[in-house]
Formats: sequence, structure tokens, C-alpha cells
Amino acid sequence: MKKLPIHVIFLPLVAVLLPTPALAGQPSNVPETQVPVSSPEEIVEETEEVTESDDEHDLSVRINPVTIPGEADDIDIPVPFFIHSNANHIIYNGADWSKLREAFISSNSSPVSIVHIGDSHIQADISTGTTRELLQYDFGNAGRGLIAPLKISGTNEPRDYVFQSRNSWNPVKLMSPSWRQTVGFTGTSIRPSSNTSEFTLGTVDTDDYNPFTSATIFHNGKFTIKEVTTPEGNPIDYRAIPSRDYTQIIMASGATKINVKFTSAGDLTVFGASLSGDRPGVFYHAIGNNGATYDTYNRIGTVGTGILPLRPNLIILSLGTNEAFGKFDSNSFTRSIDRLVKNVRAANPEALILLTTPMECHRSVTTTKKVRVRNKARKGKKATYRTVNKSTKSYAVNRNIAPIRQAIMNYGKENGIAVYDWYEVAGGTGASAHWITNGLFAKDRVHHTQQGYNLEGRLVYDAIMDALREQVK
Repeated sequence: MKKLPIHVIFLPLVAVLLPTPALAGQPSNVPETQVPVSSPEEIVEETEEVTESDDEHDLSVRINPVTIPGEADDIDIPVPFFIHSNANHIIYNGADWSKLREAFISSNSSPVSIVHIGDSHIQADISTGTTRELLQYDFGNAGRGLIAPLKISGTNEPRDYVFQSRNSWNPVKLMSPSWRQTVGFTGTSIRPSSNTSEFTLGTVDTDDYNPFTSATIFHNGKFTIKEVTTPEGNPIDYRAIPSRDYTQIIMASGATKINVKFTSAGDLTVFGASLSGDRPGVFYHAIGNNGATYDTYNRIGTVGTGILPLRPNLIILSLGTNEAFGKFDSNSFTRSIDRLVKNVRAANPEALILLTTPMECHRSVTTTKKVRVRNKARKGKKATYRTVNKSTKSYAVNRNIAPIRQAIMNYGKENGIAVYDWYEVAGGTGASAHWITNGLFAKDRVHHTQQGYNLEGRLVYDAIMDALREQVK
């Protein structure tokens, strides 16, 4: 795999300059949308102004994020001046990372497995994809790892893999209000509409992953494989090894795509699959769900046992952004962190856990002004007035992010769990303004552009490598 140079595109400052008030957490005076001013025959007299968060709009962009496409192949990213490079390291809080270093030293004979769990920042797999590629460049490519049927579930899916089907499925997502079927550790669940179905698994043609020789299908209920073929229909020699929570397909030779035909008894739900080359190197499994929080993963209840077959050496939890929208209670949030950490640790006692903090972002606000408008005076009569609402939508720094970051920092320190302070690394207080003006934030000011996620992924890689080197001291 060739490591190519990367270039972050910095947009002209004047194009998306964020007004100074937003830096102080006040509504920006550059509106997203604005009601037109009064017509010439009307005279506006302001009487009252009310500013409030537009929660409905924020929920929509967090569950249905849109990132700006960009160059995805570049890796060697220059670090902008506003990044706090001196903070780009793991805060151990007493945790011993020497075993992880030993695992990486032995990665030429036994794969290292990292499982990164998060929200929409992880679902798109842009930042995690960058970290994966860099680590695999240095230590070897053990395989693509975990993939989920996100597209079949009706949501966005990473671009480097294929999980598709010509059949009809009944999907349930993590953020669905109610679950009509079991939802697995990936946060996605699909149930076939008929007893005989098929799906295609693999990596895209433009990807540089080596062919995989085994595919582990994670599911609940009876799953009987009838045939494994190439996409063209040519038979593939395989051996199926069933287990309670998954079925492993071991093939006689490598493939980049396989079509799996199977039967079920009506109780089957499929959560995802892991593609392995059965070779040494690094696995970097990403589990992301738009809108996810610590509580929504706690709702699954089986995240720890679900990731156990992935044999993680390191489990990264990157949550907190979505908790910042709406009312925030620090004690309740801390209990949610503790519940997920204990669930993961109970099933994977030998794995290290790393918490990350969310960086500063914005929330949308709507400013509504009640104004008196004078109607056009009629001849011989006095002017009349009417009161109307005029609304302006803008953005402000989300004030809940800072206390969420502090709650995560405190939890890690009090419980001996390592923390990666992405809030500080990204630029600390006021970072969002720099990210916006340099084209690294998406239009919704919550998600990043492709270049922004690439930068984040590179910085996470640097922090992990720094941690591996530091254990030598």
C-alpha cells in the first residue's frame, strides 16, 4: 500500500469568516436563512427579541449528516497552526499501555485488533479510515475488518466496502424509536423478508485491500449457508463454522467479493461481517451510528460480548457530541459512560479502553423578533399597525461541549482509563471558528469535511504512535 502525500485545502478566509460574537458562544450575526425585510409601504418598529435553540434542525443534521467530498487518498496531512500539537498524546491516567506495545511488536505474527465505537463521526469511516490506512501501512494489513449493512438499513455507508443484496429486508437502526427485532453490537439489524436470501460482501474495486480468505457473519437466529459464489456466479470452495452469535466462512482461496446464499427459519437478524485475510498486521474495526450516544449503545446491552469475537487489544469510545444537544446533566452523563465502559470491560478484560472527548461545535439558533409593522396609510385615514414575527436562523458555539469534555476527562482520571482529549488537540476553546474558516467543518458546523476528517484521523494515528514509542521509556 503506497502512502501518498495529502494536502488540506484551506479556503480563503473571507469566504466563510465567522463573526466574533460566535466565539463567545453568542449567536452568529450571519444568518443561515432570514425573513425578508418589510416592503416599502411598511415601517418596522422592533418590540421584542427571543433567541432559542433549533433542536429539530440539529437533530436532523446529526442523524442525516452530509460531508463535503474531497480527496480521500492523501495521507501526509500538514498540521494547521491552530492545532495544539503539544496536546496530541494519550493521557494515560495510570493505565498501563505496555501490553498494547507488545501486541504491535508481535503484529508480524499475530494481528492487532482495534475497535473504535462512536457516532456519525465514525459511521462515515473517513477519519477512522485514515487511521486504519496509516497503521496498516506501518504494521501490515490484516484485512478490512468489520463492515455493517448500513446501506440496506437506509443510511450512509463507507465507500470502501460492499454489503448489498437484491432481496427485500426489514431494517432497524440504533436510533429507531422502537425495535421490532434484535439490534446487535453494530447498531444495525436487518431481517430477510423470505426464508431464502442472499447478500454480497466485499471491498470496492478501487480499494487496495488484499483479498480476504474468511468472512465472519454476525447474526442472531438460524443461519444456514447454501452456497458461496463469485459475483459472476462461479462456485467458491468454502467451509462454514457455525457458532452461537456468528458463522465463519473459510474459503480455499482469497476473494475481493463473495455472494452468500442462505436459508433461515424466520428468526434471523444480521448485524454485520468481518473480512479477514488470515494474515498478520492490524485490524481497525469501526462501529458508528448517526445520532448515537452512550445511552443508545447501553440500550443494546450486548456491545461488550458482541465485539468479543473481534479480539480487541484496544477499544476506543468516541461519543459525547450528540449529548451536547438538549439539556445536559453531568451526573447522568457520567453514569452513562460508566455503564458502557463496564459492559465493554466485563466481556473484554484484557483490552485497553480509550475515551475521546468531542471537539467544539455549533448548534443552530433561531432568533424571533416581534415587530410592529405600520400598514400603508389610506387616504384620509390614520395609519394602522400590526404585530408580526420575523425569524432569523444562525449558529452559536454549543456551550454543552465544554462540560461534556470535562466530564469525560474527570471520569478517565477517577477510573484509571486513558483519554484522548480531541477537544484540546483540535484547538480548544474557539477551535470551531478556525475549522470553519479553513474549510474543515461541514456546513452544519457539527461534522467535518473530508479534509477535516482526514486531519483528525492523522492526528489520532500520531497520538497512538506516540503512545507506542513512549512505553519504551
